[in-house]
Amino acid sequence: MKKFRQVLQILLGSVLIYTGIQHLTSSRQEFQAQVPSWTPFSPDFIVLASGIVEIILGLALVSLQRRREVGIATALFFVAIFPGNISQFVNGIDAFGLNSDRARAIRLLFQPLLVLWALWSTTALPEGSLRKILLLSRETFSRNKFAAFVGFLTGGVGTRFLEDGNLLITSVLTLVSTTTTLLIWVRLKKLKNSYKN
Repeated sequence: MKKFRQVLQILLGSVLIYTGIQHLTSSRQEFQAQVPSWTPFSPDFIVLASGIVEIILGLALVSLQRRREVGIATALFFVAIFPGNISQFVNGIDAFGLNSDRARAIRLLFQPLLVLWALWSTTALPEGSLRKILLLSRETFSRNKFAAFVGFLTGGVGTRFLEDGNLLITSVLTLVSTTTTLLIWVRLKKLKNSYKN
């Protein structure tokens, strides 16, 4: 299992190096299309900076040094660039062959998988963590059914306004809205309890 994790880490590092080079060269303009309009820097600066960061993270992953720290840094990078994927989906921007809501929604699914890949392959995610996350998710859902229902309803209704509201897109957005609603609900309950005490 250890060797398999290392192979996956090296593979992820190689992908990041390749993608980082694409940021700086042939795909520079396509990456600029993904930059959200609300960012304080120019799209070109963000694409160049993120390309350099990807190359550095890729080299660090391939080196197999300080694996846990590099895994956490890579996962945080994937979280930091997620708004670009969301912006591409919400604004219907065509880039990298993603020219439909369906294709852009599928791309959204891969970002959490990249985060897990970075954490698992570098051993930053302790053994048995995925099982614990699933159990915690089930428990949170069962204790907050009203919030889960509101999130489920919001996602389902929201997809009716999209050009290509198929089952996959509905499922992805419903999952995202349900998870978000549950997280907000649980946080508000904790704040309420802390004020009581």
